[in-house]
Amino acid sequence: MKIALDNIAQILRKITGLLEELEEAYFTARQSALALFVNLGNLLAGLSISSALEQLRTHPWVFRIYPQVLGTRGILTGIFSARTSTGLHLGSINSSLRRNTRYFYSLVSTMLVLASLSALMIYILFSISTLYISVDIYTVVYTTIAAVSPFSLFFISFIAFQVFRKKLDPDILLYPSSSVLNDVIISLVFVGVVRAIILQATTFLLALTVVFMALFSALGFYTFYYGQKDVFLTTLKEGGLALFIGLSIELGTGIVLSELLKAGGIAKIAILYPVMLSVLGSSTSIIGSMLTTRISTGEFDFSISSLKRFSQNILGLQAASVTFHGALSIIASILVEDFSCLEFFALSYLSHILGFIVMIPVVFLTAYITYRKGLDPDNFINPIQSSIADLVETISILVVAKSILR
Repeated sequence: MKIALDNIAQILRKITGLLEELEEAYFTARQSALALFVNLGNLLAGLSISSALEQLRTHPWVFRIYPQVLGTRGILTGIFSARTSTGLHLGSINSSLRRNTRYFYSLVSTMLVLASLSALMIYILFSISTLYISVDIYTVVYTTIAAVSPFSLFFISFIAFQVFRKKLDPDILLYPSSSVLNDVIISLVFVGVVRAIILQATTFLLALTVVFMALFSALGFYTFYYGQKDVFLTTLKEGGLALFIGLSIELGTGIVLSELLKAGGIAKIAILYPVMLSVLGSSTSIIGSMLTTRISTGEFDFSISSLKRFSQNILGLQAASVTFHGALSIIASILVEDFSCLEFFALSYLSHILGFIVMIPVVFLTAYITYRKGLDPDNFINPIQSSIADLVETISILVVAKSILR
């Protein structure tokens, strides 16, 4: 009798443990679904590129730097989102725009300096890789990034504080929602600036670039002398390294994108490309942000048991991902003629799952290396994974598109 009761008790404990694990997967799936569906807004980014496709194709350099401009969004948004989310959990950032900590304001200022630095990196990497020097290209890159960055930081902060106040998890909701709006705005601004360059408005844009450079430089000096110097220097050093690594990877993404636009179904790919990139980026950023927070709070230590617990979040995320791609395939078939729901679901989800399988080890490996080296994983995981995710997803789309698009 006692043995039977012990067996029953053991079975009940296993069932209880399983239900607790499934509850965590359900919690992640529910919030991830909300975060992923926000990516539908990136159809506007795709439409902005598609509408100007013929005009932009006369300037091949546009498609070489577009992934890098988008990648800068991913890198800077990734750093700021992860640092803000972790700061809210640890109490070093308050959930208020007006009355916040010196740490928060120093972080915001440093991000604007990094935005300025990213434009210079993009131009240098492009010039070295193509042996082509042009003031127009630097003006396009700098004006686009500088114009979008202040708005982006404000929006990320606002969303983070609202989510945290409502006792939701900013690790899940913050990056996807903010990155989508950034993608839309940066794509619209990018296309507008390129068109202005084509219409010979270089002088005005160059003057605007000089103004932005002066403002961001002054802000950097002020933060260095009157803000939290350690936050400024650490973020600039580690964030700058993450930028260089990420933008070097995005350079390869631009080359693959040029090949992708030769694969057939150009209009289809142009409209849907930003969505597909952002979905993989959002998915891996959710995992990355949750991972960095759990490392900071001591809930994750790279043991087998902590990996097993964390896998429930991955399961919940993919459940939400299948639902999202089903809805996206329906909308895509309405927007694009001669493109069936099944055809697009195959293109979008197959390329996504291929990319996701590659990216998960990358996220965990980056977290492990930065953790062991004593670096801040918030400065590396999301920035590096977002750049690698762009390249991996672009290659995945190219492979799948050549198989199913004619």
